[in-house]
Amino acid sequence: MAPASELSGAPSTPTSDGAIADLAAHLRSPLLQLHYLVKRNTPGPDLTPAQQAALQSLLRLGPVRMGELARFLRIRLPSATSAVDGLERLGLAQRSPDPDDGRAVVVQLSEYGQKLTSELIEARNALLAGYLTQLTDEDRAHLQAAVPALDKLLELYRDDV
Repeated sequence: MAPASELSGAPSTPTSDGAIADLAAHLRSPLLQLHYLVKRNTPGPDLTPAQQAALQSLLRLGPVRMGELARFLRIRLPSATSAVDGLERLGLAQRSPDPDDGRAVVVQLSEYGQKLTSELIEARNALLAGYLTQLTDEDRAHLQAAVPALDKLLELYRDDV
């Protein structure tokens, strides 16, 4: 069996635990602050954090059973149901019978929910793009180069579900 460093996607150089902890500390704050500022500066519906997470998950997952949504969000089924109830009241999500099992229910974004999330994504991308234009070409290149690693980090987190 090949060493972990030779496997596809594995780190090629050893890194100390301290260096990894420092990187985590340096990444966390700007990522969270950037998320907060972009969200705060693009108006949208007044949603709870659980509703926001459910809305984004439904956009990513498409039609899904409530249990699968709860597992993806790492919350209990009653919490997922409550979040979806709120989204339904706002017209952002809808439930329908599962085509594979009439006893089960599938939840998905409503037409209005799809339209609203598309508009929010467009507005947030435009806001972020406006700030990106103020960076140097070198800074933008560094950010672009970091995107694949950030995507891998997200997938590792999601795979832990």
